Amino acid sequence: MKFRFPEVTQRDTTLALPEDAEQQAVEGARRDAIYAGLSAALVSAVIGSKFMRFNRTQMILSGVGSGVLSGYYFNKAFLGANLSQLERERERLRNEAQNPPLREEDGMKFE
Repeated sequence: MKFRFPEVTQRDTTLALPEDAEQQAVEGARRDAIYAGLSAALVSAVIGSKFMRFNRTQMILSGVGSGVLSGYYFNKAFLGANLSQLERERERLRNEAQNPPLREEDGMKFE
């Protein structure tokens, strides 16, 4: 079986943003932060048990603490990035509405 890269679909930039775009940005940040927190918890627990010789209680506390803190900080970072991207997209749509792009049908020739 031959390896194929997954197809990437991009949003049509001529369409307006969906009504719940901000909610989607928040949910996407939350989802990504959960994965980051779980990954950090797993890595922290493994490192604590194997390399630092933590007992069971210390290992669990280390994993939970690392997971919660990294999930919180990743959520803040992802949320800021998603909302910033959303604001840039809104600004782009506002600019296009005020200054529509020139087309050849409008009598302009491009060479």
